[in-house]
Amino acid sequence: MTTWYFTIRLPTCPDRSSAMPLVSLQLPEPKTIVFEQWQIPNWVQRFNVSHLFDWTWHKNGDFKRCRASIVQSSQSSACKAASAIVVNDVIDYFHSHPNEGCIVDNVARLPNLIPHPLPRARSLTDTCSSLHIDHKWVICSKSQSELDKWLPATKRFVTIAVFNAFIDTGHCHSEVPGTVFTDRATFHFQRWTNKRCSNDSISNIPQIKNEYRHIELIDSIGNYLPAPGHFAPQQLPRLLRLLATVPTTAKVLVAKGGVADPLIDVLVERGIVTRDRIVQFDKDIRPNYFANIVYRSDSWPYLRDKDNSHYIHDRTDMQLVHRVMATDKLAATDKKDCIILIKRRDGDARSIIEHLDLIAFMSSALNKSKMSSDLRIEIFEARGHIRDHIALFRRARIIVGPHGAGMMNILWSSPETHVVEIGYTTGMTFPEMYAEMSLHLEHHYWICKGHGDYSAPINVDMDDFMYIFNQIMHEIEIEKARS
Repeated sequence: MTTWYFTIRLPTCPDRSSAMPLVSLQLPEPKTIVFEQWQIPNWVQRFNVSHLFDWTWHKNGDFKRCRASIVQSSQSSACKAASAIVVNDVIDYFHSHPNEGCIVDNVARLPNLIPHPLPRARSLTDTCSSLHIDHKWVICSKSQSELDKWLPATKRFVTIAVFNAFIDTGHCHSEVPGTVFTDRATFHFQRWTNKRCSNDSISNIPQIKNEYRHIELIDSIGNYLPAPGHFAPQQLPRLLRLLATVPTTAKVLVAKGGVADPLIDVLVERGIVTRDRIVQFDKDIRPNYFANIVYRSDSWPYLRDKDNSHYIHDRTDMQLVHRVMATDKLAATDKKDCIILIKRRDGDARSIIEHLDLIAFMSSALNKSKMSSDLRIEIFEARGHIRDHIALFRRARIIVGPHGAGMMNILWSSPETHVVEIGYTTGMTFPEMYAEMSLHLEHHYWICKGHGDYSAPINVDMDDFMYIFNQIMHEIEIEKARS
């Protein structure tokens, strides 16, 4: 094993109008840090995801250069950058500014299935119109032959190493921290956004307390921090990409609380990261972090233009999460025998008013079918640890639920699982996130009509649901007969 020794100092924030620093401080003595040679982690090969990475900085010989380049002179006071710029094209920027960072990984996304799968419904045209998504969802408004070039807008996944960098705590939106910036540049991988300040430069350079300084720091925080419906499909793929390509000497900044904590438990249990590397980002304290190398990974670019600046989940990310978290072989005593009905607490937003009617109908249909001895109904209320949720959803044959965080658990379900998402009609437009997640995981994804507001209990269209469920049972019976 090769070992390198480097000397590091704290970051600079020079006043570019003069040769003198803004604040005159006594610099600390240089500190010598030992870096060991990096190797592809064992878990990458164990879970068969090595094809999802390009290992760019090893192929082009940048690994040694990038890590040796963190020797910088500096001062430790807060200050204001004189002319910070916004960087969208990180690949071009680090090619022309190699002293500020480098490209760690640069890999093309997995191609969509051809033709791109469509949602299923009693009538897709009628359902999209009823839920007011006929002009909002690309998979409702475009022909199937066009979808591959529209979904997603992501072309590549790029991981960068930025020297002497800070991590934004949410200056634009408190629920969307994680932007990497220096006194010279702010790195926004996506050019277009609907948020007023999300493409602005960050010019205020914060003062960093010693406990929030690191040599190498993985920055995985992002959309809605530990929220269950967002952490797993949006932050977890980023975290896995970083853990696959970044040295194990780097600490790992992750969201604290919510679903983030138990998912980190699972990553530790599966040997993907060690507990001593974890640094939790507390959204109540929101400390500023700095590292001599900050690592960040994002899809690049996924926003086409200002009229299409919505988040679309990518097949590459969904496959990565599923393979790492849920592709172990089922135990001999386990099988795909569950019909899972996701229940939101009574009275909560998008809780199903006809919940008991759904159970009664599914029980009756199951008893009348040839599958009565092969399937059983499970009511999922998100109790217990996430490892238990993963185990349950790996056994799912059918999943039924209203739009909401519980649907995040479709990530753990295998291809050919039937997923029925119940929509609603008013308030925030019914999002397409779970449709894209499910289709990229090669599920049979169905949309069922619902009526009501995003922020209130909703009614399910029982005629629509009964048609869909009967059709699913019929297909499962045919599948069993063929086997």
